[in-house]
Amino acid sequence: MNNNNNNNANANFNTSKVKRMMKSKSFVVAFCAVAAVAVLLVGYNFRINAATKPVSVPVANKRLPQKHLITEDDINYVEIPSGALSGDYIQNSANVIGRYVNYDTTIPEGSLFYNDSIVLESDLPDAALGNVPDGETLYYLSVNMLTSYTNEILPNRYIDIYITTKENGKALVGKLLKNVKVLQVKTSDGLNVFENSEEQRVPYVILFSLKEEDHLLLRKIDAINNYSIGTNDSGFSKIQIIPVPTTAYFNDGDAEVKAEVSSQYLKDYILNLSAPLADDYDVPTSSTTTPNTTE
Repeated sequence: MNNNNNNNANANFNTSKVKRMMKSKSFVVAFCAVAAVAVLLVGYNFRINAATKPVSVPVANKRLPQKHLITEDDINYVEIPSGALSGDYIQNSANVIGRYVNYDTTIPEGSLFYNDSIVLESDLPDAALGNVPDGETLYYLSVNMLTSYTNEILPNRYIDIYITTKENGKALVGKLLKNVKVLQVKTSDGLNVFENSEEQRVPYVILFSLKEEDHLLLRKIDAINNYSIGTNDSGFSKIQIIPVPTTAYFNDGDAEVKAEVSSQYLKDYILNLSAPLADDYDVPTSSTTTPNTTE
């Protein structure tokens, strides 16, 4: 019986001693220090493991020149410790295949692919040329945020071309061309306005193509405006070209809509202000004569 009492007394004494020790400042400080060291060791080991863990990344298996279309045949896969990787590199080959080497870049053999070294085809400076239909000529029209309807003029959509000028002291406004397909919208630096980017880009030119006869109409407007400004000729009023978005894309779905002259009056107005060239007319036959171009 006495032994049991002694054991209980010893147990109570030990428990009390432990409680007093845990409440002491020195114990709390020591415990926190040990815990902090343990956390640091775990974090350090985690970072070391993460930095040395190999990551599979695509690399060029040969030298890739500028504007080169990247295919799966151009890619090898290597494993590199993640700690050795830096910069805006691309890890997923799906974001590489089908893109082009940037126009000012050459990718060396064995190099990683970086976001600024590859672009979509539409972002190449001469990409619009590849979309010009046979028999048509490329034309660019200067715009700004206002005249582009705050970026509502989009690639692969359609616009109408209006003109406004002054004739005999009166305003002349009308639609010259309708259903003109936009190929690209570019900034003043030649960047694609609608590229997937966090940067808000301001439109500077829209590019589209027209059959040569209609293309020459716009070129003649440019020439008339240059002559009007250069000579200060009050009889030569500046002609403003106004692009206006149209719903042709939405009405016709995927059907190709061809641009055409909307107003014969406006076409004749422009032609009457410019001197015709022999190429503007059909080749004369026995039943036709060449117009007098000196009138």
